[in-house]
Amino acid sequence: MSTYKKKKIALLINAFWNSGAGISGGDQRAMQIFCRLEKKFDIDIYTSADGKKVFNKEIKSAKYIVSPQEFEKGNVLLRYWRRSNWLTGKLAEKKYSVIYSSSDFFPDVTPAHVYKKNNPRVLWVSCVFHIYPNWRKRPGNKFINLIGTRIQIESFKKIRSLADKVVNINYQVRDELAGKYKFDKQKIIVNPCGIDLKYFENIKAKKQPLQVCFIARLVPSKGIFDLADIWSQVAKKMPTAKLKIIGGGSEEIKQKLRSSFERSELCKNVEILGFLENDKAYKILKGSALFIFPSYEEGFGIAIAEAFACGVPAVTWDLPVYKEVFPKGLAIAKIGDTGSFAKNVSGLLSDKKKLFRLAVEALDVVQKYDWDGIAKTEMSFFITK
Repeated sequence: MSTYKKKKIALLINAFWNSGAGISGGDQRAMQIFCRLEKKFDIDIYTSADGKKVFNKEIKSAKYIVSPQEFEKGNVLLRYWRRSNWLTGKLAEKKYSVIYSSSDFFPDVTPAHVYKKNNPRVLWVSCVFHIYPNWRKRPGNKFINLIGTRIQIESFKKIRSLADKVVNINYQVRDELAGKYKFDKQKIIVNPCGIDLKYFENIKAKKQPLQVCFIARLVPSKGIFDLADIWSQVAKKMPTAKLKIIGGGSEEIKQKLRSSFERSELCKNVEILGFLENDKAYKILKGSALFIFPSYEEGFGIAIAEAFACGVPAVTWDLPVYKEVFPKGLAIAKIGDTGSFAKNVSGLLSDKKKLFRLAVEALDVVQKYDWDGIAKTEMSFFITK
């Protein structure tokens, strides 16, 4: 009697970067997909000690190969360089049917590129979720933005040259990769992020009609330094409204965020809660009337999908990707116009009928983003080349 031999997959989570900031949307996607596939494949996960700590909660049967702890010294580029060299050597020791790069960061791409060169028959699947906007206009340190853009372009060259399949989460990224970056469009597959709808449905929370919530990693690109300006304008019209800010980040960033609210004398009705475990964070989110998300760049916007799954509509900037991913359930403002953003917030809080209509739309939109179906689609990529 013949036995079925599972395909052996190397899952590269080698760019995992937590630092108290919580898990990124891309890492969340990899975790949710592979926890649904772990019984169907023989999976080795290459990651950091922090990565193992997070992923092992959901993906229990995989083998974890963890980068040395001494690599975690110095700046992020130095850490990534060490991890990349380490993983290149580690992969060479084994034979795989599939190499899955969970991001386009170079510690996930360069080792896979080298392995594919040396093992042409392996199937290399690489994810590209987001293309950096113009580094001059991107929030944050301009030098770091420039370096990040240059490194991403180098990763794109490697992926374009040897990857068998490229996973995108929206058609906007697909079209830009095929146009500007000359990727083979036939190799690009669009498969979005998802939501555990049952989990959010089971959360119990009492609605607070004037509570507003923000959840994201505390980094400049998420628009965190617009929050004080936005909220100062909301508070003038609705002084009893409350804002809950949830998300981890560096101490420097958190202190700068606190200072922005102190300067605006808004501390009374604003709580900066830092990183919270999922159950606590989502209970606050589900109890809120409105979600605000002034992020300047998103490949999908999983935080919005989470809010929608809680029945909470959102106010955002007018990012092109939202027209595709979230055609309803949003109130949008011109990018960078904090006055317009604040007007949307206060307007919805004072118009219960409109707020309810958007909440119904939000729940309707998010129903198609279910992890089970997305995982099945992803699995099909590994079966045929």
